[in-house]
Amino acid sequence: MMKKRRFSSNKNQDLWITSYADLISAIFAVMILFVSFSKIDIEKYDMVQRLMIEKKKQEFDEFKTLAQIEKTINEITEEHKLEKYINIKMDNKGLIISFDSAAQFKSASYTLIKDKILLMRPILSEIVLQSQYRYIDIEGHTDNVPGTKVSNWELSALRALAIQKYLQKLGLNNKNVRLIANAENKPLENYKSTINSSIDKKARELNRRVSIIIGEAKFKDLDENKRGTKK
Repeated sequence: MMKKRRFSSNKNQDLWITSYADLISAIFAVMILFVSFSKIDIEKYDMVQRLMIEKKKQEFDEFKTLAQIEKTINEITEEHKLEKYINIKMDNKGLIISFDSAAQFKSASYTLIKDKILLMRPILSEIVLQSQYRYIDIEGHTDNVPGTKVSNWELSALRALAIQKYLQKLGLNNKNVRLIANAENKPLENYKSTINSSIDKKARELNRRVSIIIGEAKFKDLDENKRGTKK
């Protein structure tokens, strides 16, 4: 009788050991990838943090208190001899910069006079810079003489809009801006007589204006921290 031939199981054992080794190698490779990805993420996180700190520092350096803005606007006004076109004052709403309408628009018009608006550009550029950090109101005002082509409400709104569009070309942050039409309802100087009287000619000239109000800081911590530093 022929004896049954036995086959060695060594080959099957080798296959199992090989598969196990491959599995361990694969797991080890995945762990190395995870570690390398974690390292990359940490480096990216550190880089983003550095950029955020640098941006915050730049904002802090560019940001000015209202008193500092007023000083800058006054210096620009004197340097460019714009005193007769601009009135600057501070009140509880913020820093109010009022531009004489005659320096920007023809009578009863809401189209900007190109040559004259260019004179105001240094001041308008400073306002645009501060619009990144503060809320800005642009208010249109008229005198008390009724309009012939458009109402005083429309004229004051359209003049405020014309200034906003010009500032937008200079980089105005529109998210922080409001347009307000006041018509003849908020005069700088009260009238003494009837509409057609020449007595109030000067008052009407003063009251025809566009005012830009630089208000509170969008980020309160910037304002508080800046006030706390000595410059």
